[in-house]
This record gives sequence, structure tokens and C-alpha cells, in this order.
Amino acid sequence: MCAGGSLPRNVAVSRVVSILFCGFQARSIGCALSAAALGGCASSGYFHDRPIVWQVDDQQHIDEPEELPFDRYATLADAFALRRVTRLLELHDSEPAHNTNALDEVPDSTWFTNRIGVRRVTPEEAARGASAVGPPRLPLEVTGGKPGGANPGMMAKDPQGRRFVIKFDTKENPGMQTATNTIVNRIFWTLGYNVPNDTIVSFDRSQVFVGAGATLKDEMGRKFPMTESNLDETLASAPRYPGGVFRASASEFIAGIPKGGWTKEGVRDDDRNDHTPHEHRREVRALRVFSAWLNHTDIKQDNTLDAYVDEGGKRYLRHYLLDFGEALAGQAAEAHKPETGYEHWIDYEYHTAAAFSFGLWARPWEHLEETRWPSIGLFSAKHFDPESWRPMSPYWAFDEADAADKYWAAKLVLRFDKPLLRAIVAVGELEDAKAEEYLVNALYERARIIGQRYLEAVTPLDHFEITRNEICAVDMSVYHGLVTSGLVEVLDEHNDVAFDTLVGERGQVCIPIHADDRYRVYRLRMLRRSVSYPVMQVHFKGGQAPRILGVIRIEG
Repeated sequence: MCAGGSLPRNVAVSRVVSILFCGFQARSIGCALSAAALGGCASSGYFHDRPIVWQVDDQQHIDEPEELPFDRYATLADAFALRRVTRLLELHDSEPAHNTNALDEVPDSTWFTNRIGVRRVTPEEAARGASAVGPPRLPLEVTGGKPGGANPGMMAKDPQGRRFVIKFDTKENPGMQTATNTIVNRIFWTLGYNVPNDTIVSFDRSQVFVGAGATLKDEMGRKFPMTESNLDETLASAPRYPGGVFRASASEFIAGIPKGGWTKEGVRDDDRNDHTPHEHRREVRALRVFSAWLNHTDIKQDNTLDAYVDEGGKRYLRHYLLDFGEALAGQAAEAHKPETGYEHWIDYEYHTAAAFSFGLWARPWEHLEETRWPSIGLFSAKHFDPESWRPMSPYWAFDEADAADKYWAAKLVLRFDKPLLRAIVAVGELEDAKAEEYLVNALYERARIIGQRYLEAVTPLDHFEITRNEICAVDMSVYHGLVTSGLVEVLDEHNDVAFDTLVGERGQVCIPIHADDRYRVYRLRMLRRSVSYPVMQVHFKGGQAPRILGVIRIEG
């Protein structure tokens, strides 16, 4: 396979790279590596010899954009009929993510900030997340009803003037919505996404009142004044805990002016910082893996937000994820839909198969068992297959996710060890310690399944370091204990093995290189139990200042 095929934008396919020949000395390791170093194609992707980009300059001042509207019915028609058909007719080719750097990583931007992927996040930091300022102070002044959503709720502000969306659990599943929203919020923050300050708040009836000017909307969208009786009706639909206490999730309003959620595809025409189509942003594609891990099926435009912020004298859009209360099988429990996460709301494939089997086909979700905790429900690692997982509505960026996107996501998921998960789950204030430990174990085991599926779909070498004499890397599958051994092969221009080396006990592997400063490409392939993995490339220069120039996760 040639190295000069379809490459990311950060690779310029323009330089002709010569091939070194070793003549009769080809049996020596050094000469064999020389023959392998520059591959078998006359033209190869070439990385610029410059520092790796870790910060995108997408904070340029823009004029205030219009708010993007969200029409639920038009969105459903688009997802299940109109755009679904036109996408099939387009027959477009698969493209690698457009916004990765030379190491095939995602730089920081207004969309994503590297956290657990590049450094150790402490349990205390993960538990705090975006909520350093904490929950609202009491009493709460109700400013209006909560627009949309199935759960009871209201809009309120605290004595400091901070504004919140207050949402309650359903009586059938006390603790589920509030715990889930808080836990999943922390996980997405730790991964690197922008999220609101979401916390749990408890109060009694004397600590909440209707403020002057508070309004509600009827079914026709007409406003009318809100009264204390209306507040009592809202509270009556929420579970009440011992002592007459109500428990709610409090989501603080995001700083800036809301401009609607981001679209599934394309870019915003009124944002000159938004020049990467959303379906080709890795952090958006990778949401497929993260959402499968968390069974966050409610992915749609109105659960995202573009906020027009004023920071450092510049005004621009910052992009957020929000509203996580239906994750962890919460939607399955509250909507009585155990198929959530296994089927789309309208699933042509599964519904047709079920119809033609006359009820004899056992769908995957039919084997699920309820837990004994109403705040957890059907969430489990049993029968979990991340590749067959499906959101409620098709999300086009998920269809674009390739093996490199999924590998990147799996790396991040596997960094959530049990101490980190315990700290995050604890903020959800579940019923008891056994419920918390069950959820920690389920998340941990689902993460391992994701790692096995997506790390082992590529040559999982990462964390490259270079000296004058060798390149070292880490076999991520061995490092995380998914497998116990591996053999790294260095391929020559004929795809023959020029040299190989065993992976160490903790995944460490080192390959000798030449000490000169010529541009070189090593083509690496993992071999496990006679199974060859896809070829990857490492581009580098040696010499007095050795440096890794770039990585291509999947050749061609």
C-alpha cells in the first residue's frame, strides 16, 4: 500500500522521497532499516519540520451571529427520511478527520480542550469538573417554567443573581435524572468538552418562591403569569424525599449569548472561525464512541450550544455539550424503551428484520435485566457492543467516524481508571455505596470493551519518543492489559519485514534508527498471534536534534 494516498490536511503530498538501498549488506539491522525507512512509493506524504500544533487560533473576533433555530419535527424528517436519502445518493468517500495535528491528535480549540488525553486528571479535579463555583445558593427565585423536555422543571436564580435550569427526577425513577446528568457532565468535561456548571441541589418548599414577572407558556406558546399554585403543581410531579426535601439538578446558564446548537453537518456561514465541517471534526465524530460508552443516545442539535462570548476583548463562539440526564440508560427507563442504544427511534433495519421474523428473532436488548436501583436502570456492560450501538436519531458525524477517530476516542476512555470513576460517580449521590460501585464497574467494563474493539483495529503504537539512536513507543493494548504481547514489524518498500522487535511487559517498544538528520518514514505493523494489523507510518528526523515530525495512523 502506498503512503501517498488520501492524507490529512496537515500533510502536504508534494515531496519526492528517495529510497535507500544497501546492496549486499542488507542482512545487517542498520541497513535493513535504511531500506525500510522510506517505504515503497516514489511519492510520500511529507510533514513540515516545525513544532506540533496544539492550539487552534479560532478565537478571532466576529460580529454577533444570528441564533440558529431548532425545529424538532423538521429535524426528525431530515434524520429519518430526507437527508438520509440524499446522503445515500451522494456516495461520498470516507475522509479522515480534517482537524488533527501532525501526531494525529486533536489540538485545543473553542470546541475541545485536551485534559485526560495529555495529562493526569486527579479524581478531585474530575469530580469538580466545570463546577468550581458550586450549586446555587438558597433560596431560589423562580423566574419561569422550563421549556421543553419530559421531566418537570423550572427556571430560577439564586441570591447572587446566577441563573439556572432546575430539573427534577420522575417519581418512577427518583435519583436517575439528577445523578446521571451530574455524572456524565463530569465525564465529558474530563474528556475535554465544554460543559455547563451542573450540580445537584436540595431544598424544601420554604426555600423556593415565584419571583415578580415569572411566566409560563401554554401548549400554544402563549405566556401567562406564573403563580405559587403553578409552582406547587410542578413540585407535585417531582419525588419528595424524607423531611419534605426536593432534589434537583441545577444547570447554570452558560456565559455569553446563546446562538443555538451546532449543526450536524457543514459550518456556520456567520462564523469565520468555523471552517472545518462539523462531520469532519474528530471531537464530534468521536462522540460516537463516548456516547456508546455512556449510552448517551439523546445526541441532537438542541443538546449542544454555541455561546457568543466576550473574552480578552474578542467576541467569538464557544461550543458546548449540554443536557446529559437521559444517558446511562436513563432514556430507556423514563420512556419505557429498553431498545434505547440498540435501535434508532425509527430503525428500518431492525424493524424490518423483526417483522419478517414474525417475532421469532430475539433482539439484543431483550436480554437486558433491570438493576435493583431505580437511579440506574438498564445500564450494564453485558451484551454491550460499541460498534452496533445506535443513538435515538441518526447523527451524520457518527457515520463519518473511521478507525483512527475511534482509536483516539478509545485511548481517552481507557484512561478512566476506577479511582477516577469512583470520584466522578460519587457526585451523583446515588442511593448507596453498592449502587455507586455497580455503576463504576459497569463504566469500567464498558471502557475495556471499547478498548478491545478499537485499539485492536489498528496498530496501537503511541506516545512516540525519539533519541539519536532509537524511536520508542507504547503498545496501548499491552499497556492497558487488553493483550499480553505483540511483535512490531518494520516493513520495507516491498512490504517485506526488514526488522522486528518484541513489545515489552508494559507495552514499551524501541526501534533503532540512523543518527543522521535525513527525512525518514518508518512503516510499522503490529503482529499478534499471526494476525497482521494495518500499517501505520512514523515520520522523523534524527541527528543532533532528533524529532518526530508526524504520524499517520492508517497508511493510505
